Amino acid sequence: MEWRILATAAELFRTKGYAQSTTRELAGMIGLKKASLYHYVESKEDLLYEISIQSLRQIDGDVAAAIAASAPADALRDLIKAHICSALGNRDHHAVMLSELRSLSEPRRQQIVKARDAYEARVRGVIVAEQAENRLRSDINPKYLTFALLNLLNWTIFWYQPGGALEPEQLGSLLASIFIEGAGAAGAVT
Repeated sequence: MEWRILATAAELFRTKGYAQSTTRELAGMIGLKKASLYHYVESKEDLLYEISIQSLRQIDGDVAAAIAASAPADALRDLIKAHICSALGNRDHHAVMLSELRSLSEPRRQQIVKARDAYEARVRGVIVAEQAENRLRSDINPKYLTFALLNLLNWTIFWYQPGGALEPEQLGSLLASIFIEGAGAAGAVT
């Protein structure tokens, strides 16, 4: 599917909502007739699915690369920075994936949930490793630390303002410090 169509659809769905957006409107934004849009895509749901799966693949790939390049003691900090940079770099896609999941048909929703769960498992694996090394509190179930971290990171796409006081990487560093110091094990060196 053409990148320009997906990017425009993601922007439209994020600003207007999936249910309120029409393929006629999308075609007009791209400079196509509605019938011409269907040369590239079969349905509006196809667009939502592609936006969602690409968002998850991108963020998972970026985070996996960051973890692989990190020293074990830096993996969580680098994961957080990579997540923030990826999410804000692909903000429309990520926001749509998070907020419009319910709009997908059940089989497609389940595919996105499966991909999201795999990403969540990657993040949880880093948290478990940090707990094992006594760098994060072990008295908190890693499931809840993972949920807290992902909520902290994912919601930035709704309030972050480009051109503000912090660039995405700076924000990632700040959020890493907030999470790691807040959930750090007593006496752990961060």
